Amino acid sequence: MNTQNEKDTVIYQKYQDHISTTYPSFLKKLGILSTAVKAQGSIIEDSDGCEYIDCVSGYGVFNIGHNHPKIINDITNLLKQSQLFTNPFITNIQIQAAEKLSEIAPGDMPYSFLCNSGSEAVDTAIKLARLYTGKKEIITSFNSFHGFTYGGLSATGIHSFTKLFKPLIPQIIQVPYDDINIIKKAISKDTAAVLLEPIQHEAGIHIPSDDYLRQVRQLCNEHNVLLIIDEIKTGMGKTGAMFCCNELGIIPDILVLGKSLGGGVMPVGAIMASKKLWRKFSYSFPMAASSNSGNILACQAVISTIDILKEEKLLSECQEKGIIFSNMLQQVIETSEGLLKKVDGKGMLYGVKTNSAQTTLMIVKEMIQQGILVFPSYLDAETIIIEPSLVISNEQIKKVIKVLDDVCKKMVAEL
Repeated sequence: MNTQNEKDTVIYQKYQDHISTTYPSFLKKLGILSTAVKAQGSIIEDSDGCEYIDCVSGYGVFNIGHNHPKIINDITNLLKQSQLFTNPFITNIQIQAAEKLSEIAPGDMPYSFLCNSGSEAVDTAIKLARLYTGKKEIITSFNSFHGFTYGGLSATGIHSFTKLFKPLIPQIIQVPYDDINIIKKAISKDTAAVLLEPIQHEAGIHIPSDDYLRQVRQLCNEHNVLLIIDEIKTGMGKTGAMFCCNELGIIPDILVLGKSLGGGVMPVGAIMASKKLWRKFSYSFPMAASSNSGNILACQAVISTIDILKEEKLLSECQEKGIIFSNMLQQVIETSEGLLKKVDGKGMLYGVKTNSAQTTLMIVKEMIQQGILVFPSYLDAETIIIEPSLVISNEQIKKVIKVLDDVCKKMVAEL
């Protein structure tokens, strides 16, 4: 039986007393009793000296792994220069970050605004859509997740997240995901934008049909409605392309970024848009007024992250590893005697559906005990979320698969 050492017991209690009354209990339920003391690449080391292959990635923050030496070095050097970190002056590094983003943007998006999180970026995108069009309605999807700020939460289609905070921002309409006919019916003369994730993740990893987003893009064109694509989770290489919309040939009117954009070192979000939208943005002080937005550490993190993704060829590696990962997961499912039902996902983002919430919890707990950090989906308790960093090695992937296979075989033998 696992026990918690005295030091970690104190830390857990203080966390409960001063930060969250529930999160320590959630971790204990999964069998996590220690605290993290060190992380590098795809490995986290805890206070007992145990190592874990990280397949949670800070809920999608660590695409380039933990503490990548280049980003640590770049940020450290910047700190040593004693520069001014934020407003009121502008600095060259802000321009460099914007240029880097424009280079990787889908379509012609020379303009970007850096904020402090993906949720803030969603809020900003909603404001920009309403400002530019003069209309108020925003169409989003059931089971979508767009963050916990008030705007992001209002756009989120997960009832358990939103129910205690109503009334939310008005004129945000939720419709079923992956149903073009429903969106056709929902669009009205007051619709400003459609806001979608290319892959729903909090719902347990749902990939839409191949032509869904292309049909939505065409529909938005026909009705003069903006298309906002939320790539906070899927962007920066998570699926093997810089953005999912690149793979689909979709150019959104507004692109929303966050999470791994800061390389796991700095919290940062961003929106990008075309010149025609930015004319409105630039004339509205409440659109861009944020004390820490575009601070030079965040800008450097963005620059370094993009450089790492390109220089280390992590996108092509993610594609290759993703094929291996997906095939291996499918093989485990086929031999799991019904414990595992299916797998959805691509690149380094997967949801493995089990036959029950109890099975999910048992598998997750056992994998954690064997040094593989995975979590159950928040919305779908029957789904195991597996989202390692792009720098996970083939050997580490094989170990993740072996542990999952061994756990399933053990559970089948005990039935």
